[in-house]
Amino acid sequence: MLINALERLALTAWAGGLWVIGYLVSPLLYRHFDDTVTAAAISGELTGAVAWLSLVCAAVLIPAQLRHRVRPIAAHWRFWLLAIMLALIAIGEFWVRPDMASLDPEAIEVSYLAALRASESIYFVASFIALVLVLGGLQPASEGNSGQD
Repeated sequence: MLINALERLALTAWAGGLWVIGYLVSPLLYRHFDDTVTAAAISGELTGAVAWLSLVCAAVLIPAQLRHRVRPIAAHWRFWLLAIMLALIAIGEFWVRPDMASLDPEAIEVSYLAALRASESIYFVASFIALVLVLGGLQPASEGNSGQD
């Protein structure tokens, strides 16, 4: 019971953080700041904070998914969605973000725009996976179902 509540809290924090920062706060920053470099810097800091929150939540959610499974691991779609989302967040935070930080956004370099599009795509896919997990729930319909889930 406590683990189920902790799972719901972690998924809520993860999905909510992704959606609020990515689809509400960041667009508002670009709308209200005349200086897009400042807006990008603040947005980058916020998405970086969400990435670290995501890593912490994944550290709770992935082991929790494994605790009551007796079927082969390949049959657990929730586990694999969490693993894919974790991989996307890690790629975005540790591979794409440092590349973007080393480039000059005012120069409108092709490599900066490519990194920005990659980052946006990763963020969109991760937030869509979060939506699927929120709608589908973290628990199987019943613990006794035989591969229906």
